[in-house]
Amino acid sequence: MSGVFPGRESRGMLRALVGASPADEAVTVSSDIRVAILKLMAKIFMINHVVSLFTVVKKVNKRRKSSTGPLSRRRFVQVAGTAGVASLAGCYGSGTEGVEIMGNQSIAQNLDVQAFYDAGVPEDISIELTAGPEETDARAESFVTVLDAQQEKPDIMVMDNGWTIPFIARENIVNLEAELDDSFVDRVRSESFEMLVETGSHPETGELWALPFFPDFPTMQYRKDLFREEGYTDSEFDRWSTDPPSWAEWSSAVADVHDGADVDYGYVWQADSYPGLSCCTFNELMSSYGGAYFGGLDTLFGPVGERPITVEEPPVIEALNVGRDMVHGTSDATQDIAQCSPNVVFGWAEQETDGAFVGDANAVAMRNWVYTIGLADDQFTGDQELGVMPMPYGVPESEARYDGLGGTAAALGGWLIGVNPNTTDLESTLEVIRAFHSEEVQEAQLNGPGFLPHQPDLVERLAGDHPAFGDYTETLRLTGDNTVARPVTPVWSQQTQQAYQEINDALQRRKSPSEAMNDLATALGELENI
Repeated sequence: MSGVFPGRESRGMLRALVGASPADEAVTVSSDIRVAILKLMAKIFMINHVVSLFTVVKKVNKRRKSSTGPLSRRRFVQVAGTAGVASLAGCYGSGTEGVEIMGNQSIAQNLDVQAFYDAGVPEDISIELTAGPEETDARAESFVTVLDAQQEKPDIMVMDNGWTIPFIARENIVNLEAELDDSFVDRVRSESFEMLVETGSHPETGELWALPFFPDFPTMQYRKDLFREEGYTDSEFDRWSTDPPSWAEWSSAVADVHDGADVDYGYVWQADSYPGLSCCTFNELMSSYGGAYFGGLDTLFGPVGERPITVEEPPVIEALNVGRDMVHGTSDATQDIAQCSPNVVFGWAEQETDGAFVGDANAVAMRNWVYTIGLADDQFTGDQELGVMPMPYGVPESEARYDGLGGTAAALGGWLIGVNPNTTDLESTLEVIRAFHSEEVQEAQLNGPGFLPHQPDLVERLAGDHPAFGDYTETLRLTGDNTVARPVTPVWSQQTQQAYQEINDALQRRKSPSEAMNDLATALGELENI
């Protein structure tokens, strides 16, 4: 994700992960048609992945004594753009020895491998950074191909927290808790953002199978200069940075500012009919009102088929009405929500919203991921001034039925580190894995690719000196401590499509919230029990 946006999830990926049959598809499609579609999808998948992409190889002197001096005996290879090669068994990679980490181009090009050695990785272990597909679902499919073919490389896979649990549930990657010492695993758990750890843990045993790499989450970003023109001061901005207003208060403030500002839009957010709506934008809004898809956080990751379906409960209906009121001004919610958003948000995802708020400087406020803080820092000019705060809250936590819900809530994005069970050098790979939890590597990922540390303490300590994040470290830490993950299970890739379609229909008033959630509850129940 520019940032780490979860992307459009692949039902083909799900079938590969869980061994689902064509009967797992929507019940309205006949069996013969489903089979034909799946065969066609498989052919397209293989064609896409057989095509080898251009590879840029940059060899770097490990010691980095001189950019022009001779290379040492050991060399580090940073490779960008090896996406398509991984699908061909026997033809993968560059053939170099050492521990290969496959991420994206930003990691391959900008993460300083010297940090791993500074963190204690023995100098006789070479490290290779490679770039897989940029799109998250394509990355998942490439890892499925690698694992199914029992390929030895990459040794380490950078995995979206939104689809790691299905790999864990099928035991497709190494159980890190069984390989690493207990004291290290305990430190990872106690020192990392809790929800990120949860998405790397086995849903039944709680064992740690994937290590946190970096988190991502949205914040509310707004134009301080426009608010100042309407009489708001630093006292409000300072308070909001760690104590955000309610949705009722915030919608009213944005509407007032928009009325007096020379911009086209008030509050812009992502409400298109796509996975980002169900897994992120609405998930966090619903959570802030105390609602959930499957009850509380204890049943977020299962057990599938045994957990309650709670989308028809009042907090979920209220969240839908709040979204409707912000756009339509219809006063459907029990709270007093001001009309503050344009109806174009029903077709907008991340790119459109950051284009309106950052690129065109044409909106009062925006919900978006951490990456847009850096964009605004680079692109705002003149008197344009960025403000950042945690997402507004729906109801206080004390009023929420389920523990951990209510209050400010932000959808969890971010990435984890998993180990290929076919690696031929597990010992060296684990040395590199340990380094990911070091301050040296987390500082390098912040200063290179621009990824936040996965340890809250390091967010405040290291990001405080970052040119884009330095003014917002308290906000970022508080937001990271209040994230909510999507309900990742082997069936979520199918459930999310049903969810975003019904949510978008309700927001656009094609259906009433009650009708949409009744239909969604039926669909979720069928998919829970396939």
